[in-house]
Amino acid sequence: MTATAWAAPATAVAASVAPTPLQYVALGDSYAAGYGSAPTRDNCGRTPAAYPALLARSTDGAVALRNAACINATVADVTGRQLAALNHRTALVTVTVGANDLNVKEVLQACLSPMTAMACRTGNARINRTLAVTLPREITRMIQAIRAAAPNARIVVTGYPLPFAKAARCADMPIPAKMRARVNQVAARLNAVIAAAADRARVRFADVEKAFARHGVCSARPWLVGTEGMRDNTVLHPTAVGHERGYLPAIAETGFADRF
Repeated sequence: MTATAWAAPATAVAASVAPTPLQYVALGDSYAAGYGSAPTRDNCGRTPAAYPALLARSTDGAVALRNAACINATVADVTGRQLAALNHRTALVTVTVGANDLNVKEVLQACLSPMTAMACRTGNARINRTLAVTLPREITRMIQAIRAAAPNARIVVTGYPLPFAKAARCADMPIPAKMRARVNQVAARLNAVIAAAADRARVRFADVEKAFARHGVCSARPWLVGTEGMRDNTVLHPTAVGHERGYLPAIAETGFADRF
């Protein structure tokens, strides 16, 4: 029997070989991990309801996800610890990070009491300095490091939702309206810093502010965890709905999915 007699028709071979999935790596903090969106025992708070997992599942197997994100991660953590997940085969990268560099929750707690007014002023000054000087430089360097580690990847950097809906009173988060406005202001400035760094580095930015605009804490239908998350520290993290209806469409709008 000749060798050709053993050979299957070319069309049959082609049909039986599935295309190799694109390698997708998610980087960042608890927002990218999905902490607060579903129960998890993962040490980094990663859940199947997180936007990276939703994005991968939406491709029907065209993408293989590795989520390297972790709760409490800072920009330095992404650059120093998470980039090991990348290589020249990485085709897609998303990153959500920057909020933990500001320590907003600690500063907010200090500002709630007159006894810690000095810590409040010092904390706010540090936030302003970090937004003006430190984060623009560090986020730019992080994106450059991602590109060096994954030279063939499409990179999307995301922003954050503004935590609070505009409301005179807020039963879901009993802190003064002035302080809620300050937290929103800080989040908006952080988003502007991230967007500017993405623009300088010529990568894509996913803006989620608009999607979450009517779904912050204090709204009728919040997509962020409220005071019910005090016990496990998931307060102000996106719910499963927030990932699905807030983050996922914003990332899709960047053309992220054009590669598959």
